[in-house]
Amino acid sequence: MHRLSLDGPRVLRWLVTLALLGTVLLTAAAIQSVALRGWMSCGGDFPKCAGEWVPLANAAASSQYTYAQIVAEWLHRAVAFLTGLVMLAATGVAWWRVRDFFLTRWSVTLATALLPFEAWLGVVTGVPDPDLLYVTLHTIISLAVFVLLCLAALVLWVHRQRRRRTQTAERTS
Repeated sequence: MHRLSLDGPRVLRWLVTLALLGTVLLTAAAIQSVALRGWMSCGGDFPKCAGEWVPLANAAASSQYTYAQIVAEWLHRAVAFLTGLVMLAATGVAWWRVRDFFLTRWSVTLATALLPFEAWLGVVTGVPDPDLLYVTLHTIISLAVFVLLCLAALVLWVHRQRRRRTQTAERTS
């Protein structure tokens, strides 16, 4: 049985992995929102959606958009917010608890530093006929965040495997 440990690399590995999974879910939510043509259903009152913080109960009450469109865009925003919090926590752990992993630390830090700009681009693209440059930048930056998190996760999981092999070799000798 494993006991809970605040081992820095382990916590960082799981936070980065969770952020990576959140990014995949965020991308899926974005695709769903665009497929339903709901990207502008939340309107310009960011971070609220249809005038509500959580519009799930009466999403279409005073809106020209369908319930599905509003919920899809709200889920996109909610997943983005939660993933951003996890990335912020991972960045904190990377700098506070982990002394090694230079590449991972800077990958997570850069990915997290891109988030405010990414969020701003999300707001400015949530309008009718958004500027193609902003849409392209929004996509490129989201892919950069994904690649940076993949890199950080890869380094941390490879380190775990190497450490396990070393421990197994020491026990058998």
